[in-house]
Amino acid sequence: MKRALLALVLVLLATTVAAAERPDLIVVISIDQFPYYYIPRFAPYFAENGFNRFLKHGANFTEARYPYAITETGPGHAAIGTGNPPSRTGIVSNTWIDRFTGKAVYCAADPRVSPPFSPLNLGCDTLGDRAEEKVPGAKVAGVALKDRAAILMTGRKATEAYWFDPKIPGFTTSSYYPAANHTVINEYNATVSEYVKAHTVWEQTTFIPGADLQRITHDTEEFRKYKSNPSELGVEFPHPIKNVNALETSPYGNGLVLSMAERVLESEKPLLLYVGLSTSDYIGHAYGPDSLEAADNIVRTDRDLAGFFDYLDKHYGDRYTVALTSDHGVQSIPEIAKALGHDAGRFNMANAKSPERQQIDPRGLILTFAEPGLYLNWDRIRALKLDPEQVKIAIRDAARKMTGVAGAWTSSELNVPNPQATGVELAMRNAFRADRSGDVLVALKEGWIWNYGTTGTTHGQPVESDMHVPVMFYGRGITPGTYATPSAPTDIAKTLGALIGVDAGGPDTHVLPCVAP
Repeated sequence: MKRALLALVLVLLATTVAAAERPDLIVVISIDQFPYYYIPRFAPYFAENGFNRFLKHGANFTEARYPYAITETGPGHAAIGTGNPPSRTGIVSNTWIDRFTGKAVYCAADPRVSPPFSPLNLGCDTLGDRAEEKVPGAKVAGVALKDRAAILMTGRKATEAYWFDPKIPGFTTSSYYPAANHTVINEYNATVSEYVKAHTVWEQTTFIPGADLQRITHDTEEFRKYKSNPSELGVEFPHPIKNVNALETSPYGNGLVLSMAERVLESEKPLLLYVGLSTSDYIGHAYGPDSLEAADNIVRTDRDLAGFFDYLDKHYGDRYTVALTSDHGVQSIPEIAKALGHDAGRFNMANAKSPERQQIDPRGLILTFAEPGLYLNWDRIRALKLDPEQVKIAIRDAARKMTGVAGAWTSSELNVPNPQATGVELAMRNAFRADRSGDVLVALKEGWIWNYGTTGTTHGQPVESDMHVPVMFYGRGITPGTYATPSAPTDIAKTLGALIGVDAGGPDTHVLPCVAP
């Protein structure tokens, strides 16, 4: 009897200690399009309480890389939320082709609800889903500029998800979330017009000394013709902000999201809050990671984070934990990379008349392209009485011979397990799902991007610039340090789950060593 009582006391004591150590709030921040190389590049110019919260007082995992090939926004946010790669989440790209209709399917589309966005296409539980099941009274909320960021990180059982719609202008949600707080939406949206009026120009800060800017950026006048001009912002400072779309493509877009996030915290008090900062993605696509604009945005984002963390300090003290990561990195504008002596280029698979498509498909057997997959025209193949497998193999082999291609595989190959797969092939296997992926999948080399024009840049490849991203933690339950442990953003769900007693994440993920087992 004494032993039983002692065991019961120990269990109760352990439970009490665990509850005391559990954070009252977990915040997961995804900075859209934020390669790890931004950290060492801009670290000398960070303020004390932004990124330095993680670098000086938190856990910084320097070797975190996505384990899959299609490094895009939808797959990335699904991976952050669930701890699984696209092969399990089903979010194989931002957009894929429906096998029955031949039409494009958006990753967060749901025609059943209004507006038509939800986690319908997501095939795995998120950390938030498990928390809602296991932690009494737990709420899960998401706030982002992009709908797919808020929706795919929070998951299928989320209490609420809010994203920005410039047509309103303001935040919105869908009827999928009946518990969403429309009072908060309406009250916040009433302030958006004044916020836009208060930010009519984007001028360069002085956070980075001029001499350093010349050293760490590659933004001479001759390179500016390779920049895009989104929403009439122009391609050099100062940038006029003429409308809400332009504001989103400026550092001031972060202010919209973080202010809304604070309102959600005050009104809803969620256990889990996911925050998607997409401004850096818009800026990076248009101006490239080597631009003055990208540099200015990163140091401004640092100050925005510092302000948000000060808010958390004031309202939560030491009772919160923050994880910070990115959905993917970015590659340099190819023309700038070439000028700096690197192998680089643009690869056009989207246009059926492009040299690339003509080289691999002179008979017009490809129906369409959705990164990184070529979807075949099966009606035409049947009409010509061609062998389907031989068609796929011929297109695959032709793609493999092309400059800039790192590898190509047929769907049939990827359907057959290969325990010996490594490198790019393994990454593509982790991104492949037979019912949604293309018939032939193509991966490009470092420096090469899918081409949709002659300016700007993108991401999406299984290369260092796109796969290597920050994974950092700060706050309650986190052991500070710099960790060279091989890791991935997919480890975040399992690691944070350990703090609240929830088993989350995929079978290949781990509780990272910054959290006690």
